[in-house]
Amino acid sequence: MLTFLADTLARWQTQARYRRRVSEQLLQLVERKTSLKDDDVAGWQQISGSTPQSSLPVGSASAWRASRKLHLRDQARQLVTENPHARNLLRLMEIYVVGAGLELTFQAHRPEDQELANQATRLWKEFLSRNSRHFSPREYARRAWRDGEVFLRLFPMPDGSLEVRFIDPEAIAPLPHAPEDEGIVTLPGDVESVVAYHHVDPLTGQWQGDLPAEEVIHTRMGIDSNERRGISLFAPIIDSLSRFDHWLETELTARKLQASLVLWRKIQGSPAQLSQMAESGHTPRERYLPGSILTTSHTTDLQFLSPNTNFGDAVPLGRLLLLCVAAGAGLPEFMLSSDASNASYSSTMVAEGPAVKLFESEQQFFAREFEQLSRAVLRAAAITRGWPEDLLDRIVPHWSFPQLVNRDRPRERLADVQLVEQGILSRAEVARRDHADPQTMRRELNEEAAPVA
Repeated sequence: MLTFLADTLARWQTQARYRRRVSEQLLQLVERKTSLKDDDVAGWQQISGSTPQSSLPVGSASAWRASRKLHLRDQARQLVTENPHARNLLRLMEIYVVGAGLELTFQAHRPEDQELANQATRLWKEFLSRNSRHFSPREYARRAWRDGEVFLRLFPMPDGSLEVRFIDPEAIAPLPHAPEDEGIVTLPGDVESVVAYHHVDPLTGQWQGDLPAEEVIHTRMGIDSNERRGISLFAPIIDSLSRFDHWLETELTARKLQASLVLWRKIQGSPAQLSQMAESGHTPRERYLPGSILTTSHTTDLQFLSPNTNFGDAVPLGRLLLLCVAAGAGLPEFMLSSDASNASYSSTMVAEGPAVKLFESEQQFFAREFEQLSRAVLRAAAITRGWPEDLLDRIVPHWSFPQLVNRDRPRERLADVQLVEQGILSRAEVARRDHADPQTMRRELNEEAAPVA
């Protein structure tokens, strides 16, 4: 009886010792993968002891903000390259805001200036064709969202055409004697009136000269109007995406541990009998292949042990992290993850409403930014082509962006026909809604209606 109690106690001690060792190894493995130090704090470079940023001198505060934006820009570039959710977010912004369907046409205020407007439209298409290897609206918008700002340099040619080149944000940097201007020279007391840009070598930091403000189009995002440099669209979601990656790595590690089954063999008998049985074996440690069949006596009990990781509790946490990313991006969850299986049709339509408004707002923003470029193209060609000096007052740009909502186009066409009959919409606008050129359609209709000789 005493031997049985001693064996039972030894078995319980062995089981408790094994469970403790498994838990300790699991904690050590997770702690090696996850740093206890915040990534943002670890990457910071302290400027002046423990002094808060608000109490720094003006020059130091500007340098602090500039270094912060630089750090965020580097993180955003890495995310859109390596993180699938960040890449999907940037891709969605591109195709919905400046994707297929983006087109610029000019309309005349007076009928006699319509031919002038048509020439301006053709000039814009020639500009896009000539600079197709150096410029595209999609790249312009992508740089603005990813880096928080974009610099485009203008090169007027002798023949009246315009060449453009992108300038990386690292090439616009402050000089050592004036770090507070962040590479952008403005009028004294007026941050919004830009005079020039300090052009430096991104690798060496050597000053290459100042670029006049008239030669550069600078687009900033995510900041106030009195700030010099923009901030990345991904700034509010960098931490959430990093936490989601850490959570995913932890769960995958737990799955590996759970899949690592341990065979625990319990043999009835005294410790002396167990030692004698182990010593009589030919192999000190047995290895069993998958699918092996074990035959034992009634005195041997085999158990497969694995840690309990509570995977069901981890799933809501992962979804919560994705919801934080979606909130920071301003998009519904199904757009961020490309998975709408957990929502119905009606809830999906309601959820996409804020995203549609976001895309419309971005379209209007880039329409104003691209209008600066279109005006520069027209001004460069006006002199050589003999166009009137008040050209920009005679014509008005009309931007067509990708259609955001298209549920039932045949029914919408019937509504458009009724609006045309009531005199609310023009036939040209209906043609533009179907991505057709009104002038081309009118010419082809006239050709089809003409009698065949």
